[in-house]
Amino acid sequence: MNFLKARKGTLIKLAVLLFLIIMLLFPDSVFRGASSGLLLWFHNVLPNLLPFIIVSNLIVRLSITRHISKVFYPIFGKLFRISREGCYPVVIGFLSGIPMGAKTSADLESERRISTEEAQFLMAMCNNASPMFIIGYISLTQLNLPGIKYALFGIIYGSAILGAFIFRLLYSMRTHNKRVQQAGPLVINKSNQKADTLVSKKVTGKVAMTQVSESSSQPSSFRFEMLDAAIMNGFEIVTRIGGYIILFSILAQIMKDTITSSGMIKAVAMGILEITTGISQICQTSMDIKTKIVLITALTSFGGLSGIAQTKSVLQGSRLSIRSYLYARVIVAMIAFLLATIYVNTLFHY
Repeated sequence: MNFLKARKGTLIKLAVLLFLIIMLLFPDSVFRGASSGLLLWFHNVLPNLLPFIIVSNLIVRLSITRHISKVFYPIFGKLFRISREGCYPVVIGFLSGIPMGAKTSADLESERRISTEEAQFLMAMCNNASPMFIIGYISLTQLNLPGIKYALFGIIYGSAILGAFIFRLLYSMRTHNKRVQQAGPLVINKSNQKADTLVSKKVTGKVAMTQVSESSSQPSSFRFEMLDAAIMNGFEIVTRIGGYIILFSILAQIMKDTITSSGMIKAVAMGILEITTGISQICQTSMDIKTKIVLITALTSFGGLSGIAQTKSVLQGSRLSIRSYLYARVIVAMIAFLLATIYVNTLFHY
């Protein structure tokens, strides 16, 4: 294990050095990529995401999530099999997109208002491209097909919901198997039964204490220090996201300038890095429109490595796993690919 960790550290160092060398060899591509990434962040991410983060921070700290969740729980609770508090990430994530779905899930998990397993499920389901990105940028600006905007939205969000349920099933099975392996073989006798009884009493006591503490906790009163902390946290997260957008935009620009081919492989590779530039590259190819729709839908559902890095940046302070989130996005992308293929071959008319 130590050998693998040492080898991993060496590979990361070599990758950083290689990236520096590539930047020195292609300064024009670095400049264009950094400029486009910075403009994308400044004109779209900053004004759209920062207000959501600040207000969401206040909502979580003031315990307003309980009132919001109370409204949606009768529907979302039965539909998605989630707790009352878990309804808030669904609302915010579906409205604002990456990475707000992950951030709200991580905030509630770190506050111990939802379990780690539920937060992992919510992050897989709610952390998607925003509705405006799907309807405006993809359907209208790039594909120039306003007639498919709602179908595309339904496929991407429907795939996220289906994929999250599959992921939750696999995650629960994996967690159960780990617990069984850690428990080992059980020998039933009187002493074990007494021990189990004592453990059961202790666990029951802990659950009761947790329930009492949760029910007796009152919403926090507003203080300007709380607003200051929410603003600073918002700027910190948005700045971090901007750094990831710029770095991945540089990589995508270098790939675009160095690979002369304009075919599907290059476009998909760029989309795996960063979906905005990848979608633009796919639309510029000579592929038929059905293939474009299927590839764009799958890549958007995956979110790109840039989106995954942005998601990782908002998980600090929680116990959520970015590796599990990556597995979930792969499942979601596969479902989206399948549903989009069925759609373009049955219902789509160009």
